[in-house]
Amino acid sequence: MIKAVLIILGLVSISLMGSTKEKCFVTYQKNGFKGHEKFIVYVRDEVNPIYYYGFEISHEVDTSLLINTNQYRLQKASIYEFDGRGMRLTGLEALATGESEFVYKTLDAIDFTGGWHGDERLTEVDFFIDGRALSEIELSKGFSLKPCTEFSYEQKSLTYVTKKNGQTDYINDEVEGVHSKTSTFRNSGYKTTNRIIWQKQSCIAIGYMSISSIATDMGEFCQSDISKKYKLDRLSGRKINDKNSTIYIWNETNGTSAIVTSEFSINNDSAIQFVWDVPNYNKYYRNVVYENSISVNKGNEWKSVTNVLFNMEKK
Repeated sequence: MIKAVLIILGLVSISLMGSTKEKCFVTYQKNGFKGHEKFIVYVRDEVNPIYYYGFEISHEVDTSLLINTNQYRLQKASIYEFDGRGMRLTGLEALATGESEFVYKTLDAIDFTGGWHGDERLTEVDFFIDGRALSEIELSKGFSLKPCTEFSYEQKSLTYVTKKNGQTDYINDEVEGVHSKTSTFRNSGYKTTNRIIWQKQSCIAIGYMSISSIATDMGEFCQSDISKKYKLDRLSGRKINDKNSTIYIWNETNGTSAIVTSEFSINNDSAIQFVWDVPNYNKYYRNVVYENSISVNKGNEWKSVTNVLFNMEKK
């Protein structure tokens, strides 16, 4: 790959003590996102340790009828360079703004359910640094660049029935599922485990149990273990579209790459994966619903594990 030409956009208002390249740093802001809590987790590139991926996990709250969200969610990730004193933005993104953990769509719904699309409200959430839960006292005020090996958060939430096409009597308080999510950030990327236990009979048209908004800075080409190599032009929609569980995305101009792997508890051998090649991102999807919609009953459980690994080529 051609080595990245980095455009330094400015010094992030943080400074590091010493020059040790820690595996991970965590910054916490009490009012970092629209007056609510925000974490930035800087995870070191394992191959080229001057680079860090700054994953932004924010508390999103919008109680309006058609949004109906109160949850923590991975929003995006920029790429930083550590110069021995602080983090500098490189001008490159690893994750674009969008959904990068879990989402689904019921038959005839006007929108998807969960995550970025709303109709999801948390019931409990815990945050961990190196496996130790952060206390209420620690979370009562912000902190900057706490060194560690990994950061994770565990959230339990309820998903709510999304409005159907043509529905005129919609209310947003009918529970559809209990969603448990654990996302861990370490070793050049992140892992997200999602489980949903259905609370009512529903018909699921799309189940993106694995999804990641890979940024266009990462993508110039893509390929799976069984597909040909595709050129990403940001114009022509789906690329790959096969029954496999691993995708490779890389950008020879920037010297960046991503590997996404996933495993499902149902339909793992038949789930369809693809890259959505559009101007906003080279987004990875893997759909548990491979042909016809799937009917679920109360108590049915779906689970997925997704791993996303990034790399910056050595300078």
